[in-house]
Amino acid sequence: MHALTETSRRGSVRVKLMATLFVAQVCGSTGHAIGMAVGSIMAASITGTNTWSGVPIAVGALGTALASWPLARLMARSGRRPGLALGYALAMIGAVLGLWGVAGRNFTLMLIGMALFGIASTSNLLARYAAADVSLPARRGRAMGLIVWGSTVGSIIGPNLMAPALSIGALLGVPATASAFLISVASYGVAALLTFCFLRPDPLALARQDQATADAGRPAGVARTLGVILADVRVQIALATLSVSQFVMISTTSTSPLYLHDQGHSVAIIGLAVSLHLAGMYVASPLSGWLADRFGRLPVIAAGALILIFAVGLAGFAPGTEAVPVILAIFLNGVGWNLAFVAGSALLTDALAPVERASVQGLADLLMGLMGAIGSAAGGMILGLWGFAILNAVGAVLVLGPLAVTWLRRPALAAVSSRG
Repeated sequence: MHALTETSRRGSVRVKLMATLFVAQVCGSTGHAIGMAVGSIMAASITGTNTWSGVPIAVGALGTALASWPLARLMARSGRRPGLALGYALAMIGAVLGLWGVAGRNFTLMLIGMALFGIASTSNLLARYAAADVSLPARRGRAMGLIVWGSTVGSIIGPNLMAPALSIGALLGVPATASAFLISVASYGVAALLTFCFLRPDPLALARQDQATADAGRPAGVARTLGVILADVRVQIALATLSVSQFVMISTTSTSPLYLHDQGHSVAIIGLAVSLHLAGMYVASPLSGWLADRFGRLPVIAAGALILIFAVGLAGFAPGTEAVPVILAIFLNGVGWNLAFVAGSALLTDALAPVERASVQGLADLLMGLMGAIGSAAGGMILGLWGFAILNAVGAVLVLGPLAVTWLRRPALAAVSSRG
């Protein structure tokens, strides 16, 4: 009876933790979606050129990347809760600075704000690993997919809150061009408070307790060195999947709002395109997690790569004046990224013991964020120099390499999995 009661209690604790992570994810993604919707347009407006249009998103991605390692190290020492809450709080400060920068047409201040703004994405990304911490291995993919799916709601809501933001901004005396960031300030603040107050007990501590219970009577596990971890074929495939898919997705879509704008499409069409892309990035997450648990990580990674290649091909060949095929391509771009992202994250977690997770997962998100920052900056420059079709062609070529390597390394992965 005592064992049954304890199991029930732990189950209710896990449900509470998952609910907290989910709601915080919704709030964080609502704030982040605003930056995606207005970043490139505001940059072009302030600087007077399209060449720098990708820089705000690139700086935000750089902020996401550079914060990954410090927040992960903090989590390794103190748990997931303080790291996630700190990330959201810093992003709230960044949203305030971004608001001031846009209002004052100060591009430098806007970029400083966007660097901190991007840290919310760090917390959103690392939250999937917190979900894995509180889940059984057989359900790890689904748990991670559910938390990532929480971004769907915020990604759809965020860009469509422009009208209320303008009204609130008018009441507060905030210029219309800067009002969108009011949504980010509020959303990030709520996410920080929820995480700090309700993410108890800490998910990482719970995972370590579970591991200690499972290892009872056996010698205590020791974390492998980074070199040994990186030699694991599962880690190699996971890192390549996360980094390359992020580069291609960001480089081909961060400038899509500007491309549609230059093709004569309305703000409403641009907002719809951004919403559907962000929905594609997250709406398939529960399915992606279930597929990764049911059929394995590699097949889902391959499926994501193939969809991503099809998406960039469609975007590159479709006439820019035709909104429907371009928006469909942008949506599928997000779907392909999601499959690779969820399955790659699950594969990485599978390869790591709880004592190894926080630091290595932070390193993975650092690499992913750096690739996103480089991709955003490169996307804007390629768009300005050679156009949207060439930008998407480059993306397709980049995905083909890791896809082929992953296919060829299947035997080595199978051997490692059978030993684990």
